[in-house]
Amino acid sequence: MDDYLFPLIRMRLALSAFAVAVLLSACSTVPSDRSAPGVNLAYSETTGQRREIPAAIRHVLDRPDDLWGRIAWDVEWRVDDALIAEERAKLLGEANFFELLSTRAVPALPYIVAEIERLKLPMELALVPIIESMLDPWAYSSQRAAGLWQITPATAAYYGLEVNWWYDARLDIPVATEFALNYLLELQQQFDGDWSLALAAYNAGRGRVARAQQRAQQAGGNIDFWALALPQETRRYVPKLLALADILRHADRYNITLPLLTTQPAMTTVRTFGQIEMQRAAELAGLEPGEVRRLNPAQIRWATAPEGSDSLWLPSAHAARFEQALATITLTDRVMWAHYTIAPGDSLSAIAQRFDSQVAVIRSVNALESSLIRAGDTLMIPRAEHWQGDAQPVSTPWPPPRRSGHYRVKEGDSLWTIARRHGLKVAELTRLNQLDPAGYLRPGQRLRVTR
Repeated sequence: MDDYLFPLIRMRLALSAFAVAVLLSACSTVPSDRSAPGVNLAYSETTGQRREIPAAIRHVLDRPDDLWGRIAWDVEWRVDDALIAEERAKLLGEANFFELLSTRAVPALPYIVAEIERLKLPMELALVPIIESMLDPWAYSSQRAAGLWQITPATAAYYGLEVNWWYDARLDIPVATEFALNYLLELQQQFDGDWSLALAAYNAGRGRVARAQQRAQQAGGNIDFWALALPQETRRYVPKLLALADILRHADRYNITLPLLTTQPAMTTVRTFGQIEMQRAAELAGLEPGEVRRLNPAQIRWATAPEGSDSLWLPSAHAARFEQALATITLTDRVMWAHYTIAPGDSLSAIAQRFDSQVAVIRSVNALESSLIRAGDTLMIPRAEHWQGDAQPVSTPWPPPRRSGHYRVKEGDSLWTIARRHGLKVAELTRLNQLDPAGYLRPGQRLRVTR
């Protein structure tokens, strides 16, 4: 997502004003001279609840509270194109595709679906994070796009999304979802209500799509998505989304059994009122530390940011417990580590004295081979009371790298988390294993993790 020409829309749109604007906008359809029948991808108030139940999706009635069935019920864009058929065949050929998605879906996808319904947007938009990241909240691309919605650093900077050493809003599930849906609305308005062009602009950048339209218009051609000269990835982006929607809607036809998933996100954003370690937050909420990290991938260090974002996304059933327990802890109970940026003239001995620590401790925590340090680098410094013996930590912010040359993929793993755990870059990990960065990992898959 990049290449933006217009100012940030309000993150909280006035839905009534937006509905009026949409109803006045012209619909965009596939031109009649194409072999494919016309498809209206403009915004529509029509929803699945107002349609007669087609025979093809009667299976949805058997699972009224199922997430996949809820999405299938509301997708309604129709188009027939050779690229869609190709993308559908690829998706159907992916082993355990929906099983993998289902392991990652809750609670992010139910939350996204609920937000789309609240904003009265096309349900097809719920498929965007599947196409973008396979619902991997830690996903990073070769262009450094990040999160479920694959937001680039440039887009985040332009629109003011918070990204710093501690926190990355692009990975924050509720924050990134709000941004992405509003950004898609902005694109849809720019392209006269045409969702296919909005999705193409989300992928390739709105400037690139606008220039492709201008070239096509100057040549006397059509300016709809299907006629534009766009990059290959973008040409297949919309067809892939439509292919996925078709599979979900006609699961029986394609002999697909969709796993049963809950439609209830039951999640709450709670304030931390200052920095707190993720381990301590998990204890206060009564959750496993790994679960708190899974729900809050935007908190990219062992503790929340000391300034700025001060909230966590937790199951509603645990939110009250967290808030009550948080009110009882002291400042010293919150953070056991310091993050220090080395200043010119600093030495390890001076830094250790300043933080009432030991040179050996600081070297051990930061994996320093000597006492030489460089201004501008950062150091992790634990409080002395949380260490024992000869610089052996009680706990460290990240697990130490594994020494084995190979790693067995577990559920919830991503290229980024595996690479980080073993001191690699994602590009190195994909090169070592000849992986497709756009593909997905399978539990049990064996990866090489040494250079």
